[in-house]
Amino acid sequence: MKVNHVNADFGNSMFMTLFDGYYFEMPTNIVEVSQEKAEGYFVSPIEEPKELLQRLLISTKIDNEERYFLVGNAAEKEVLGNNHIKKLHNKTESEIPYVAFLASVAYYHAIKQEEQVQDYNVTIDYFQTMLPIWLLVKLNKFSEMQTKMADRFKGQHEVVIHTLGVDKKLSIEVKESHCRIEGEVARWALKKNFDLENNSDADQFKNNDVVLVDIGAGTVDLALLPAGLSAPKSRQSLTFFSDIPYLSHIEDLRKEKLLEHFDEVRSLEKFIVDNIDKSKMERKDGNSGKSYDLTDPIYHALREYANILITKVEGAFQAPKDKTYKYVYIGGVAPIIKESVRHEIESRYNGDIFENNHIFLPDARKLNLYGLEILSRADMAKKQQTTT
Repeated sequence: MKVNHVNADFGNSMFMTLFDGYYFEMPTNIVEVSQEKAEGYFVSPIEEPKELLQRLLISTKIDNEERYFLVGNAAEKEVLGNNHIKKLHNKTESEIPYVAFLASVAYYHAIKQEEQVQDYNVTIDYFQTMLPIWLLVKLNKFSEMQTKMADRFKGQHEVVIHTLGVDKKLSIEVKESHCRIEGEVARWALKKNFDLENNSDADQFKNNDVVLVDIGAGTVDLALLPAGLSAPKSRQSLTFFSDIPYLSHIEDLRKEKLLEHFDEVRSLEKFIVDNIDKSKMERKDGNSGKSYDLTDPIYHALREYANILITKVEGAFQAPKDKTYKYVYIGGVAPIIKESVRHEIESRYNGDIFENNHIFLPDARKLNLYGLEILSRADMAKKQQTTT
């Protein structure tokens, strides 16, 4: 099987990817299990290839040792499924992104492979991912860390799928691999569309410097872009916050106020996502049918988070007196806290300031990934031009 290009966003909460433009995602839950547990984990085979996304169990050799992992939804209920949320993991060394990558190839192969053709070799011509700013600043040159990350995926890999019904071994070759700057890469999703045409939505940023605020589950990355969504001028135009992790914030909410309603943080996170646009956030007990109104504690926690976030964001890059920044909020948490940010800005200033200067775009959570997709298409288009 040949795959033209793959783009991957290894988020702390969700892993999102595009395989030749085909989008899918899974929770960033990776739990290692023993070989004995892996061999008896599933008792029945899956019936449809798409079911694999819910039942991913794979193994691969790491340092010459075969190791077994539950991935995504299959790992959510495991005790250690959310063990990573209160600490930053180095994506250039952590097993989490590598295992997620192998699992994503396994899933894509399962849904695209024709039954008549037993092809267990996957060739990826172009792979691309990104790193958060907190990790890039560890070395003198961003390019050193980017190269280290890119090299993790370039070359030969093997993965064994142990899920009954699609159990097999795949050989994977990645011919070309690149790593970009998380947050900053999203500007391309504002400037261009997938056909590499200019995006008219970018006109609103022609005359203002823009602060891209990438709110992830673990960190907040900020990039100060000159007017016209140009590239950051220097290293000083990129910064991050690691002391206000969103997942950790709502885990504290769960433990302090909602422990009887949610067994683990992922269920609370999903409940918030599913109900954030509703006037009342109600949870129903499946057995008794009784409803519980959780609106107040959740909205209070989100407003508290927004208060801290806006204070830190406004202090990160002080706007000159003759300039007005436009703040563009992206990342997986952006849609969740939009209304909390609105209320925070309105209470500090007024509604016009929010409407004009604090911008939440559609598909905010996917804009980093879309930026990668646009860059990969542009790179491939250039190569095609040079060979014709």
